[in-house]
Amino acid sequence: MKEPKNCTNILLVGLENEFCKDVAEELSAKLQMHFASCEELIAYHVQERELILQKAGLNYLKKREKTALAECASYIDTVLSIGFDFFKNNFKLFTQSAICYLRLEIEKINDTKSKIAYEERDQFLQKNCHFKIELTRKDKQIACKKIIEVLGEKL
Repeated sequence: MKEPKNCTNILLVGLENEFCKDVAEELSAKLQMHFASCEELIAYHVQERELILQKAGLNYLKKREKTALAECASYIDTVLSIGFDFFKNNFKLFTQSAICYLRLEIEKINDTKSKIAYEERDQFLQKNCHFKIELTRKDKQIACKKIIEVLGEKL
C-alpha cells in the first residue's frame, strides 16, 4: 500500500484486538490525540445486534456497522483501533488514516480464528496497511515507541 498523505488519524490493526486497543489508547495519550475503538463505536450503534439480525437481516446489520465505521473514519486527530474482521471488509473507508499493522508472532496471538488463519490474515494486513510494526511481545510501551519512530520518519 502506498504511503499515506494528509492523514489526520492513526489506525492500529492487528490479530490481537485487545492489545491493539490498549496500544491505541496509550499512543493517543502520548501524542495528546483523541482515542476511539471502532468495535466499541459499532457496539454503541448496533446495541440490539440479535434483534436487528432477526428483524432486518444480515445485510442491514452490515450496513449499520459500515455506517458506524464511516463515522470513525471521519474523525480528526484520533488514534483508532480496529479488529481484523471489521478492517478486512472496510479498510478503504480509512483514507484519512495512517494504518499501522501491529504484527505479533503467531505464538503471541490468543485469538483462535487469527491463529488458525494466521498466514492469510498476516499477508492481508501486510498488503493493506501503510506500516508494519514488528513486535516480539505484547508491550504497549515498546509498541508506542516503535510507532512514533516509524511515523516520525514517514510523515
